[in-house]
Amino acid sequence: MLSTDGKLRILVVDDHAGMREGISAVVNAQPDMMVVGEASEGQGALERFRALQPDVLLLDWNLPLVPGEEVLETLIKQFPRARIIVITALSDDDCIRRAFGLGARAYLHKDMLRRELLPAIRSVHQGQRYLSREIATRLQIDT
Repeated sequence: MLSTDGKLRILVVDDHAGMREGISAVVNAQPDMMVVGEASEGQGALERFRALQPDVLLLDWNLPLVPGEEVLETLIKQFPRARIIVITALSDDDCIRRAFGLGARAYLHKDMLRRELLPAIRSVHQGQRYLSREIATRLQIDT
């Protein structure tokens, strides 16, 4: 559901305030996007997602209380068409596979955000899966 002015509605979930603020600033600077909410932990992410029904959720994998993995799994069960991008400092291949297996549409290492965040949001919103070349090469998946 796009906002009334046609912008993509983004929910940002990360336990670091500086990361949320930085991502929100980049997203809100785009003419076609807006951050509609933020959360700093997993339970808040679930509540905000249910209340806001964003077009795309940017979800940190390492969250306090309710981990990102559990948030992802819960939301996909309740909202099978949810478009969720995992953002994390973890680059473990098993985590990447687990995230995609649970229904994530993209997995971005936080070091990739500067160049990959906006293309990932746009691709995922269009219903596509987004893989950076780096991750696709590591996992031997075609982009």
